[in-house]
Amino acid sequence: MKIKKILIAIFIIAILAGGVAFWMMFGFYSVKCADGESNVFVRKTSSIKIGDVVAYRYPLEFDTKLSSRDVYVSRVVGVPGDIVLIDDGILYRNNKEVAEDYTTYSRYRASVDSVKVDFVAILSKYDVRIGDVLNDGKACEFVCSESEFEKINAAEKDFSACRKIIDRDDWKDVDIFPSSAFFAWNKDNFGPMYMPKSGDTLNLHPRIAPIYKNIITLFEGNDFQSDVYHVRINQQEVNEFVTKKDYYFILNDDRTYKYDSRMYGPIPAEYIIGKVIR
Repeated sequence: MKIKKILIAIFIIAILAGGVAFWMMFGFYSVKCADGESNVFVRKTSSIKIGDVVAYRYPLEFDTKLSSRDVYVSRVVGVPGDIVLIDDGILYRNNKEVAEDYTTYSRYRASVDSVKVDFVAILSKYDVRIGDVLNDGKACEFVCSESEFEKINAAEKDFSACRKIIDRDDWKDVDIFPSSAFFAWNKDNFGPMYMPKSGDTLNLHPRIAPIYKNIITLFEGNDFQSDVYHVRINQQEVNEFVTKKDYYFILNDDRTYKYDSRMYGPIPAEYIIGKVIR
């Protein structure tokens, strides 16, 4: 009987130890995404590479414990040492167009010239997220993949026009990083921007410095001030800054949803929880 009790105790301890080890390697998280909240399974790892879909902690908060912040999901499109550019909605890395072999989603508009149509009824036949009906019922915006848009464009002869909506390259979106007068960036035209590595020396010319503000303040804990002529870190005038962390550029597959590096800039490695398991 005594041996039986010992074996049961060993079995229970093994189960508990295995459970602890499992949750150290994996986690189940409620994440924010374009269509609300969903639950994802995450493998915790520091080995992050291009193309990985990752869960990460929301960056734009001060004085809040990292583990208590909301969790979001995006795809890694730039790793330390990369230069990332979005030009008219096309993603480039290190001056080369990225062949995105995954489905992305963009904003489109369908319109008619004269006779009104029931846009909602027509578009409900497709895999789209229907937005606003505009121009007194003669236009409608919607979000879908490029392949779904091609189906709509080919099949719906009642539409006089159907096109992808791209933000103009001279228009500044105030929600888009770095919110500086020196940069007229938006969700479809962003960068170029360098992803710093630990130990990099960043040029802090007053017109360049604002793109590193979050790195210097939020992520590396310094006071930062800049104007047209001067840059100060911790009340000392400087012209360069040495980074202590590695940074990544994350981008949503749904390009209309701006909670990614287009809003935050690069994020440091410790904000990334791990890879999302699909």
